[in-house]
Amino acid sequence: MPPFGHTTQLRVFIDPDLLQYDEVWAAAGTWHDVFGIEPHQLVEASGGVVTELKRA
Repeated sequence: MPPFGHTTQLRVFIDPDLLQYDEVWAAAGTWHDVFGIEPHQLVEASGGVVTELKRA
C-alpha cells in the first residue's frame, strides 16, 4: 500500500535501513502500480517517521 494518497491521514513508519539505498520501490497493490523513489523523498512525501522496526 502506498504511504500517501489516502482520504484520511495515515501514520507512516520507515525503517532506517531503507536510507542506505539510492532508490527504493513502492507499490500500490498491483503489478502495474509501482514507482521508484529516493528514500529521503519517500520520507518527505509521506511525512513518515524514520524508526527502527526490527525486533531485537
